[in-house]
Amino acid sequence: MNTLIVEKVALYTPGDESASVTLRSTHGSIVVFCYPCNLETGDIITNHLSALDANVQTAYLSDWPEEEKKEKTKEWLKRTGAYSYRGCGRVINQAQGLIEVLGFQIEIEDIPCDGAVEFKITRIDI
Repeated sequence: MNTLIVEKVALYTPGDESASVTLRSTHGSIVVFCYPCNLETGDIITNHLSALDANVQTAYLSDWPEEEKKEKTKEWLKRTGAYSYRGCGRVINQAQGLIEVLGFQIEIEDIPCDGAVEFKITRIDI
């Protein structure tokens, strides 16, 4: 499992244990919720995030044309709220509920398929 770099830690209020944490992978950055948060800018952490309330589905069906399948497997991640995202990634371990998107490994409780997946996540936690 690779690592992530903590780019920014923004406590909700001074002395609070809850924070918004910006993480960087080799392919991008993401803002996640952290509680209790004892991270500092510059820390290197294990690449294992978790999803709260996620929907996952296959990115394409088996009878689709190859060029459309190829287009649907391109990884992307779009922030839709404070800690919510939607995107396309790939399943790296269906039994453990792990997907990877742009270098971020996210644990999701129930992954119904293998390969490329589209997802909507209400909150990503560290």
